[in-house]
Amino acid sequence: MNPTDTTPSAADSRRRTSKFAHWWNMTQILWMASFMKFLCGSRILTIDWVSRFLEMMWPYLNKAICKTAQDIANPIIAENKEKYKIDSIEFETLTLGSLPPTFQGMKAYVTEEQELIMEPSLKWAANPNVTVVVKAYGLNATIQVVDLQVFASPRITLKPLVATIPCFAKILVSLMEKPHVDFGLKLLGADVMAIPILYSFVQETIKKQVASMYLWPKTLEVPIMDPSKASKRPVGILLVKVLRAQNLQKKDLLGKSDPYVKLTMSDDKLPSKKTTVKRGNLNPEWNEDFKFVVTDPETQELEIKVGKHDKMGMNKILLKELPPEETKVTTYNLLKTMDPYDIHNEKSRGQITLEMTYKPFKEDDIEKDVQGTDVVGKAPDGSPAGGGLLYVVVHEAQDLEGKHHTNPYARIIFKGNEKKTKVIKKNRDPRWEEEIEFVCEEPPANDKLHVEVLSKPPKKGLIHGKETLGYIDINLADVISNKRINETYHLIDSKTVGIVIGYFLFIYFQPTDVKNVKVRPLVEYDSDSLDDTLPEIPLWLKNPDYDRLDWLNRFLELMWPYLNKAICRIAQDVANPIIAKNKEKYKIDYIKFETFTLGSLPPTFQGVKVQVTNEQELVMEPSLKWAGNPNITVVVKAYGLKATIQVVDMQVFVLPRITLKPLVSSFPCFANILVSLMEKPHVDFGLKLLGADVMAIPVLYKFVQETIMDQVASMFLWPKTLEVPIMDPSKASKKPVGILLVKVLRAQNLREKGPLGKRDPYVKLKMSGSKLPSKKTAVKHSNLNPEWNQEFKFVIRDPETQELDINFGKDEKLGMCKISLKKLTPGTEVITDNLIKTMEPNGIQNEKSAGEITLELTYKPFKEGNVQKEDPGGLLYVVVHEAKELEGKCNTNPYVKLTFKGVEKKTKVVKENRNPRWKEEFEFECEETPANDKLHVEVLGTKKALIRNKESLGHIDISLADVIINKRIIEIYDLINSKRGQIQIEFQWKSS
Repeated sequence: MNPTDTTPSAADSRRRTSKFAHWWNMTQILWMASFMKFLCGSRILTIDWVSRFLEMMWPYLNKAICKTAQDIANPIIAENKEKYKIDSIEFETLTLGSLPPTFQGMKAYVTEEQELIMEPSLKWAANPNVTVVVKAYGLNATIQVVDLQVFASPRITLKPLVATIPCFAKILVSLMEKPHVDFGLKLLGADVMAIPILYSFVQETIKKQVASMYLWPKTLEVPIMDPSKASKRPVGILLVKVLRAQNLQKKDLLGKSDPYVKLTMSDDKLPSKKTTVKRGNLNPEWNEDFKFVVTDPETQELEIKVGKHDKMGMNKILLKELPPEETKVTTYNLLKTMDPYDIHNEKSRGQITLEMTYKPFKEDDIEKDVQGTDVVGKAPDGSPAGGGLLYVVVHEAQDLEGKHHTNPYARIIFKGNEKKTKVIKKNRDPRWEEEIEFVCEEPPANDKLHVEVLSKPPKKGLIHGKETLGYIDINLADVISNKRINETYHLIDSKTVGIVIGYFLFIYFQPTDVKNVKVRPLVEYDSDSLDDTLPEIPLWLKNPDYDRLDWLNRFLELMWPYLNKAICRIAQDVANPIIAKNKEKYKIDYIKFETFTLGSLPPTFQGVKVQVTNEQELVMEPSLKWAGNPNITVVVKAYGLKATIQVVDMQVFVLPRITLKPLVSSFPCFANILVSLMEKPHVDFGLKLLGADVMAIPVLYKFVQETIMDQVASMFLWPKTLEVPIMDPSKASKKPVGILLVKVLRAQNLREKGPLGKRDPYVKLKMSGSKLPSKKTAVKHSNLNPEWNQEFKFVIRDPETQELDINFGKDEKLGMCKISLKKLTPGTEVITDNLIKTMEPNGIQNEKSAGEITLELTYKPFKEGNVQKEDPGGLLYVVVHEAKELEGKCNTNPYVKLTFKGVEKKTKVVKENRNPRWKEEFEFECEETPANDKLHVEVLGTKKALIRNKESLGHIDISLADVIINKRIIEIYDLINSKRGQIQIEFQWKSS
């Protein structure tokens, strides 16, 4: 048929083909829309990147967890050995294996309480090897735990949320269902879990025991900080009566002053309280009462200032010096400044007399405050007329709607006392999270709290004034009865039109109605086309290298009110000393923050990319966007002029690279945080000076934009970095820092034993913190004054904490002692130390002499520079990281054998794994520099059978010349006699 034929059948065929192609393309787009709806709408959030992080961190977390477990277990074992007549319990091996736990997903919950709830789904099919050797009644028993499987769904609650980093006071953990636990248990080499009845019994017992302790609603509680201090909740009231002042200084030509007193509580956002002004009086009397809410009596201070701009004097009173429930009348000297070394304070400026009473709240009310977050604190017995504190937190409002504008704020009125929240511009769902306090003379059981939400007009409201968006009168009787309530109230005279804003993808359902439409599957779009076509597609969907962070964004949204306050508080604490230091330099009278808030809109993460390198580091690149509504207002006064500067409407788009390195086997498993920017950040904001938006000037706007981007880029644009040290890397990683040479010379006056009064002594040396076995001297038969002159070498990792343990004879029956390495200096010294029966400091057995031992110790710290010709010895440090693509003919249970100058060392066996990861460290002491030597590395597979078979999976001989020159190398080597096998090994050379 001619291609240009226009017969009905050909036309119909083309139409059918076109409709099918169009239907197929639209189906793909609709499927993508449905898939995105599932991803964005599902309560179960994917956290693949967390599992990836865990996989990379696992070798270090494994060691850190095992080390912590041993540190906890050893004192418990030592405490109970005598009780159960056990000679010894030792961990022969303790490792959680090479397979980390994985998170299948996570649910996040929003509640009315100030808490953050998450439910991760955890699965762990592990290959641990926990071997415990028990010695009792002359028998040895070896117990081994292997092949562990754990499936659990814990509920983790962070509460209460507080405005102090890390923004929560407790971690509560409970299980939502009985966990599945399965493992192998070997006793004397036999798998006792293979017995069906025992297996079922152990399974059920574990489930019941764990469930009885932690099955919801039972919880495991981990305290992080004192909730009352962290949340800065009220714990008491300070009653202050300003009585009088005496001998004030003259401040005008007529020899008179007009004094008044200004009182301020530190860490209190409320304005200062002032007495009346006493005209022309240098010895005024006031007798005026004031009340202050106390949140932390250990750190807070009452600041006293007399006269305008504190010209007549000042002082501070520490609240921790005031006894509770006791009225104290005290006279304080007035000072020029609070600097203890200021010579101006030697001149008398008069005195002020105050009457103060600190009344802490009842303990039961404070405990309720710890459990919850909003509280009504009740004054203690004996306080005037049952007085106390009404504590109000205005959280948020929803679905507000004004007639002409919606810039809401809340006004709270109680017994004529009016207080307001801040204004949030152009927001129908504002979140304030503001705390308001009312001091009450008596319980307000019959009173009401009037709450009104208003909208502030834009600019000066020349056309439309402020509007009422709704109000409510709240009866306080329930508050007094229940101590605490947290409720949502419907506003009277408010329109209730709700709107839900989400993520939308626009799709034509009737493409025949659209002219000249071009439809292509999304898979045919490149990244630039997607950016042009659908700019709102998140980075994790456009770029397969990025993982989504929905759960982190949801948590950040919940935590933001508390993070906002914590960040602002830290920023002010950092800025205030800098401002105070530079005021005199620039002739500025004062600089103070009038308002400081980052607004109600948190940053959002568009995605995160995890990078794998050959170094011991973890690299991530999150994409961060923040369209914020901050309100940072600074008031500056200089040269008699006052200026107000305000930062508003900020937008920040940034792509940082965050590197955790080096990864170490001590919590938090990394020593430094390195931050750099992969591209110039986009920063946009409004800057108001004296009420005018100066950023509206085009030339100035562009100049400020470019200046900020260039300044930030000059400091942090990759490869430049900001480094935040977390711990000392050398101590954290426990890398070798030196060698200790020990020469056991002699012992004297050892204690006799037995009817013949003879001994067969030997010395056992052990370095604390080392996994290597003890080193022993020869046995000297029938000798109470033996001489050995034997030499030993020990690798030192932390001379500040490590000790050399010295034990004599079988079961340390002859005596023992310890030598702390921090007392040693580089060089050689001879030490004679007394032997004692026990290391207990108050042991009465130590009063009797057990003899002496004489040692020659030489400590050789490694040199920082190059190898010295006159002292070529040192330490070869080897880390076997992992192997890939191993393939055995009969089995693949690989381990690595290292051979150096006849010394052979092996890694553990990783069962049934073609890509094993060991991360094991080895040390070879060298008498001379091994520049011309080689390290033989062989990977073998083993199989347990009646006859143990070994199979070589590949080998490599590595020249050490590059290691000596470069000090450290980390390489991937192709294995000889292997199809595709590779092994990654790290070398370090430390010269002594």
